[in-house]
Amino acid sequence: LPERGEVSIAGTPREFGFSRQTLYRRLKAEGVTFEELVDGLRRRLALRSVREQRLPIKEAAWRLGFSDPAPFSRAFKRWTGSSPSAMQR
Repeated sequence: LPERGEVSIAGTPREFGFSRQTLYRRLKAEGVTFEELVDGLRRRLALRSVREQRLPIKEAAWRLGFSDPAPFSRAFKRWTGSSPSAMQR
């Protein structure tokens, strides 16, 4: 993810040197959507940010592209079944 976690399907293929259609074809072959791929990456980065790096929740949310800690906390709970603050304890 870029510095602030902003990822879009529009810019991603260029980063890898191929077209958007090629990206869609490769994702389909893997049985995953772009959104699922980004969600999984955000999940892994959120866990690392909260558990290992022990970043403040606001900082972790910002780095993963959330505009506010509340949506980040909801996503974190969906991913892990626990709140970010509970995971840090």
